[in-house]
Amino acid sequence: MKKIRMATTLLLCLCVLLAGACCGAETYIDLNGFRSDQTVYQGYWQNLYLQILDEHSYKIHSYQSRQIEWDGEFGRNLSCFPVGMRDLNDDGVPELYFLEANGDRGDLWIYSGNADTCQCVLYVPGLTRLDYDEMLGFQIHMTGKNLLSIRHYRYEEEYLLQFYVNKTGPYDLFDWLKHMPDGSGEGEDRFFRNGQEISSEAFYSADSSWFEAGSEVISDYFAENGMSYGFEYSYETAVAVLGGTAGATQVPQPQSGNGEIYGLTIDKLATRKGPGTQYDGGGTYNVKGQQIKLLARAWDKRNGIWWIKCEIPYRKEIRVLWTGYKRFDHSSFNLEDLPEETW
Repeated sequence: MKKIRMATTLLLCLCVLLAGACCGAETYIDLNGFRSDQTVYQGYWQNLYLQILDEHSYKIHSYQSRQIEWDGEFGRNLSCFPVGMRDLNDDGVPELYFLEANGDRGDLWIYSGNADTCQCVLYVPGLTRLDYDEMLGFQIHMTGKNLLSIRHYRYEEEYLLQFYVNKTGPYDLFDWLKHMPDGSGEGEDRFFRNGQEISSEAFYSADSSWFEAGSEVISDYFAENGMSYGFEYSYETAVAVLGGTAGATQVPQPQSGNGEIYGLTIDKLATRKGPGTQYDGGGTYNVKGQQIKLLARAWDKRNGIWWIKCEIPYRKEIRVLWTGYKRFDHSSFNLEDLPEETW
């Protein structure tokens, strides 16, 4: 009997390992429904949503401060609206969903509540990217009454995820597809469904049924009338809709004055000794969330980005170095207020 139990245990362990191996390439999301926040909040949903927004306010504001430059057919810049509320599970109470900046990526959170409790029901890290040339492209639709469909891109690879929307618990991954473009230029793209290779016809048939056949749009960057990147509310508007005030939860404004300008960092500062990657590195400094004194700006023609000269506190000294504009909360200072240097 003991040997049978040991064999059964080993078999179960092997199954778990094999399942992990199948999903290992999909490290952007745990295919078993990973939730980063396991807390079950107690109380009425409106108050709990205000509490959750407050807990995430810094990263939500970091996402909201982005301006998406889109030079496509419509040739416009899009504002980032990071928060939405809609009844996804048809229980009479809207779910709270939002995007927050986490380094160079944007993560999706969805919370569901009622009169007694609230919990995180879905977390998708890396739904979108926020670095200069890969910040575009995701869709979120409701397909039918119970299926949440998500399209996003991980570098060149396209993923389609479909979750079953539960009324009382975390969402279950119901189906997923992957499109791997052929980098050789031979046109031999590969398509997968739940880890098994399929034809392009099967892939695009599923694509069409998930995102075109009467689905309810939650967010669709590709819509012709889309004027924002994300959802329907700014942080402040969402707080007001919930009956709260946003004053206490906003990202602190820099202590600018007397000719000095400060910027709020949203990431570690990787630095150079000049405004471009062609200059020697100056080290990386863990000053995320701090207000840093800014001295000047310079345009990097090679990469088409702004660099910021700033004073970085390091031990008992101040180091003057250059870092990318993207590492600051853009709403914390006016770029044009900085004197421009030419290199």
